[in-house]
Amino acid sequence: MHSVLLLASLFLTSCGGGGGSASPPTPPPAAPTNVTATPGDGYVLLNGNSVTGATAYNIYWSTTTGVSKAHGTLLAATSTPQAHTGLTNGTTYYYVATAVGAGGESVDSAPVSATPTAVTAAADPLYPDQWHLKNTGQPGANSV
Repeated sequence: MHSVLLLASLFLTSCGGGGGSASPPTPPPAAPTNVTATPGDGYVLLNGNSVTGATAYNIYWSTTTGVSKAHGTLLAATSTPQAHTGLTNGTTYYYVATAVGAGGESVDSAPVSATPTAVTAAADPLYPDQWHLKNTGQPGANSV
């Protein structure tokens, strides 16, 4: 009987004890929601809702559909909203975002896309040969 108890005691000691349990691992945060991509002239402005437990965010982008953290180029988010600059106007860019926390990186957000476009100046509504008057609002201050 003593040899059985000794053997059981050795087994429990070697496996870390007989009682208690390890705390469950911390899960990663949820994926960001309401992610938006707003195009500008040579850039895309990315924004989304903050995620509880997130300490950082990653943005993955591509010029082809099907972007994911496994199949995209990482753009580490440093601010909210985040600007992705130096882009080619007329090219569509696809994005997903992830939240990073103590438990790791979340799954991908829903994908979004945007196509930067050049800003065009509005045409002057006056004919080139018309005079432009300057009115400062003062009587007699009109000048050519």
